[in-house]
Amino acid sequence: MGYQRRIVHYRPGPGDFQAVISDRAIAGCWFELHRQGGCGAGELRLKDRFVDRAEIEIGDWISMAYQTGDRWYLGRVEERVATSPAEISFRLQGMSVELGEVFPGGFSPDRADGAPPHRYARTDLFPHDPDHSLETVDAVSQPDEFVTLLLQQYVVSRTHITLDAAMIDAVNLAEGVTTAKFRGEETVRSILKEEAVRAFNASWGVDAWGRFFFFQKRTSVIATFQEGLDVVSLEESRDRDLLYNRVMLTGGYIYDEQLGSDIFMRGYYRWRGNYIQPASRDQHGERRIRIWIPWIRTESDSRQFVKEFFRVYAQPTSRYFVEVADQAALPVPWGGRIQIKDQSGAELISAMVETIRVQFDHAPRFRLEIGPEDPHTHWPEPPHDERWEIPGNQNQNGGHGGSELSFDNSDVGPDSTDASSSSVSDSSSSGLSSSLNSSELSGGESGVESEGGGSSGESESSGGESGSSDSGVSSGEESSGASESGESSGGGESGTGGESSTSSANDTCVEKTATDSDKVNDGGDVAWERLGGGQGEVTLGQSQSAQILRCFDFNFSLPSGKTVVGITVTYNLECSNNGADDVVGGEVTVTSGSKSGTKSLFVGSGVWPDSETDEIVGGEGDTWGESWTTDDFNAFGLQVDLSSVEHLSNATNRTAEVNSVKLKVCYEE
Repeated sequence: MGYQRRIVHYRPGPGDFQAVISDRAIAGCWFELHRQGGCGAGELRLKDRFVDRAEIEIGDWISMAYQTGDRWYLGRVEERVATSPAEISFRLQGMSVELGEVFPGGFSPDRADGAPPHRYARTDLFPHDPDHSLETVDAVSQPDEFVTLLLQQYVVSRTHITLDAAMIDAVNLAEGVTTAKFRGEETVRSILKEEAVRAFNASWGVDAWGRFFFFQKRTSVIATFQEGLDVVSLEESRDRDLLYNRVMLTGGYIYDEQLGSDIFMRGYYRWRGNYIQPASRDQHGERRIRIWIPWIRTESDSRQFVKEFFRVYAQPTSRYFVEVADQAALPVPWGGRIQIKDQSGAELISAMVETIRVQFDHAPRFRLEIGPEDPHTHWPEPPHDERWEIPGNQNQNGGHGGSELSFDNSDVGPDSTDASSSSVSDSSSSGLSSSLNSSELSGGESGVESEGGGSSGESESSGGESGSSDSGVSSGEESSGASESGESSGGGESGTGGESSTSSANDTCVEKTATDSDKVNDGGDVAWERLGGGQGEVTLGQSQSAQILRCFDFNFSLPSGKTVVGITVTYNLECSNNGADDVVGGEVTVTSGSKSGTKSLFVGSGVWPDSETDEIVGGEGDTWGESWTTDDFNAFGLQVDLSSVEHLSNATNRTAEVNSVKLKVCYEE
């Protein structure tokens, strides 16, 4: 069965059939699909009489299918324009528009909204919030858990959107979700935009059947187009307006305990962070963007967001516009990568599509947009500058929130494509400082501790102007009074980032945990899966070998120019039911720039343990046959590879798992 262009009208809901309108005189039809958003804008123009304009009303639904059962688009009628004597046009929006009509939480169950504030968090970091006693609380640790609860608690019951757990991918962020609190002020759509960026720029939205999806980026190729065959036009553009190397992030309010006064007062300010990508700034000059995310109030949440933002926008970015004609299959942007070839068959581009516009007339025609959108589309800036109060006790805390995130422009990341030269794996060098003592301020000031080091002595009435901590370059992150899990008030990065530090009379050792991972095809039989968060797993059959598991994003911030005297890599790993000693071997390679060193994963038989075990490679006096400095470990290209893992004689499949990778660096003081 060929192209039918089946267009159907539904009322009142998207499942309530009203009429097939394909056979009406249609003057034009198009729609868009977005990797982040799903079904988007659309338009339908009918040559109906002016007097018949009320047959399709605002709020009705229109679906478009290639043929019966092969639906490509579903949109709600947002606007109707009728022109006499005989033309009616309808502006459509996909079902994700309903995500912009749901507002999680509320100010109080006794207020007009009738809902309490809703907090999603790993732990309680902000006990001094004025509405703390009214909160509804759900424990979450990863973006997929957070997103699932949002859909279950607010979206499914209030919209036409359906939730299928199989369409939400697991996400493994090393620091996870710290905290987010909502009072009915932000939409689910705005929350999802931010959460998707932190989750390695995940795909999200609502498809043509009304199903919500939250997917990690797909690596498989789902469609190939070639010049001279189906590519009608191909265009590339590069624009400095899509280049940003400084982010000024403004978050939510942080409150102190009640001040000692006859008047109810609290000290409070607004979380702020100033983040710099120095290599990009040195090369291209300073390019700043201001972003407001009012539910962010911690170092780990803000830093994870900015890290992924820089991954996309810190270097000049190519955008491609490709038109292809006479297509029978729709490559949805969230489904995988598309490949563009030249006339000889050589690959020009392999990347995920951000937007596909379908001209749905006599034969489907696609316009593909590859490369990142203008971030102002998601985070528009106000037309004026703003300042906020800064925390008190500046000298003690080292100033404001923020850090440098260092990149090596020659490195490429897990989703690197020809379409974007700024897609880079992010082993950022952080200048974070979270040194903080219990606040002792002169003059009766009240100190507000903030996550990672900010403190405010500002005393404002609870109904007055907000205070804020302004943000500086390469300085300490602000912190709530309650520290994150594992975080001490005296030193470097928080325990959630996986750092520990020891020192002797002459040497200092710092250990960090990888926060990202990817597969590398070295000719092995099977690729690693469950990637991201410095983890991976691979299932091997008899006589099969695994490809390389690459872990990176250790986020070292070591003093420059020091001599490294020892390197230790610790793999937390296991291979269930490996009693027959089937899975063996492993080579570990530490690489930074042109320097590398390799050692065996195991000492002795090389058999993977069948229960969770820490395997330690190297040591505090072992430099792996290379001369290193601390700058090598601050560099963006730092990576640790695991190769040469094999399954031997037994015919039973075995699954090898890497749960975490730690890298310890010892250097001379």
